[in-house]
Amino acid sequence: GGAPFFVCATCGTTVLGAFDPLGPIADVCQRHGLWFHVDAAWGGSALLSPKHRHLLAGIERADSVAWNPHKMLAVGLQCSAFLLRDASGLLQRCHGAGATYLFQPDKFYDVTYDTGDKTPQCGRRVDCLKLWLLWKALGTQGLARRVERAFAVTRYLAQEVKRREGFQLVVEPEFINLCFWFVPPSLRGREGSPDYWPRLGKVSTEQNK
Repeated sequence: GGAPFFVCATCGTTVLGAFDPLGPIADVCQRHGLWFHVDAAWGGSALLSPKHRHLLAGIERADSVAWNPHKMLAVGLQCSAFLLRDASGLLQRCHGAGATYLFQPDKFYDVTYDTGDKTPQCGRRVDCLKLWLLWKALGTQGLARRVERAFAVTRYLAQEVKRREGFQLVVEPEFINLCFWFVPPSLRGREGSPDYWPRLGKVSTEQNK
């Protein structure tokens, strides 16, 4: 078989909002010389909260990280970041654009900030401005409060689900995802029956129509 070269861990899975243990995964990658990428598109914003950033302990050891501020922080679409630890110009070498009519090093301004030859898109909107403006408006503490409120609302909803008849929590929330079942009266108390889960699955299908 092929030799692995890349490991991707997830911080905030789509359904459950689960977080992979980044520290132990980083240990394995370091031991075997593997590229360690973290998909923190959904859960990366938890880093802004001193109360919840422990969920991403070890992310500083990643070789690359994907983060979408337009998700949890509600920054305007589209606002995504691909963060690289490498400072040797890896992205530019991989991209390899050399159009001299576009990228001219003899311009009258500092071309250090001209990222045209360092991005796959070449020309693009200044999406980072959306995050910068929100950060300026709310401040770091304001963003932290936004994150912590999402956690608090999720915990509140989990308690409401537990105390209401006919609702069943799938798993205690680790992040801000909350998964639960609505169990109709005809299925309550029949958890052990062979047709329980197929029939319960049909309830969700009908509700989503």
